[in-house]
Amino acid sequence: MNEKKKAKGTIILRLLLLLFIIYLSLTIAMNTGYYEAKLSEKATITATSMKRFESDIKAGKDVDIKDYLEQETKDYSNLATRAGVALSKAAEDFMSEGITKAIDILKKLFT
Repeated sequence: MNEKKKAKGTIILRLLLLLFIIYLSLTIAMNTGYYEAKLSEKATITATSMKRFESDIKAGKDVDIKDYLEQETKDYSNLATRAGVALSKAAEDFMSEGITKAIDILKKLFT
């Protein structure tokens, strides 16, 4: 009986450790500069579009705003990435609520 409880405890701890590692890896991946790189790329495209727009106006061409706007980007996410993001959000919410509740308990103990 004692061995079953111990085995269940280690399984739960391993699962929590795995979830925490996944959470950390996704958080690090999201914060490594991917977003900034995309913004920089977008700014470059916008600057190129503005130069093209200005040169077309100088040339006296008819301009249409649709010709200079960015095309919509494709969503390359799949089931794995959506599941990973959902899992990291759930872990983040769980951790945030847990810390908040722990602080509230400490406040009650010391007031």
